[in-house]
Amino acid sequence: MRIHRIPFSTNVERVALAAGHKGLPVEWVDHDPADRSAIRELSGQELVPVAEIEGEVLYDSPRIVDRIEQLAPDPPLYPGDPAALARRLARWQSVFEELLDGRDHLFGDFGIADVMAFPFLKYAVAEADPADTDPFHAILREHLRAGPRMRAWIERVDARPRA
Repeated sequence: MRIHRIPFSTNVERVALAAGHKGLPVEWVDHDPADRSAIRELSGQELVPVAEIEGEVLYDSPRIVDRIEQLAPDPPLYPGDPAALARRLARWQSVFEELLDGRDHLFGDFGIADVMAFPFLKYAVAEADPADTDPFHAILREHLRAGPRMRAWIERVDARPRA
């Protein structure tokens, strides 16, 4: 498995953690962040990581992690006990409900906590998009439940402008 990366990429870190968990060897190919021409030539886009696995070129860290899971199912990355996951998620959901008591965003004004949490918590109310086949998203949709404060927060954040 060969993975193309640039320094300090959080998406590359995801793949590194997954491959390390599986004990899979990785040949890392480092690229200059200012020159992504080789990445673009290989994958048709400029984002990292880009993985070359068994003749297949993949980009988008969740897709790469899913492929790693297929290559080495043990030890698993996805929870084996959905009921235990549901209990853990329920405990965390009450934390978010408490954080939103008397305020519009997680720490008061819109900020980093909202930016980091929203992409995951939105699945508590999101309808399944047939094009979204990510198994982690399906788990979130199935087990996240939004209380009234969290539901209102999701609507507020979802209404915010995006670049």
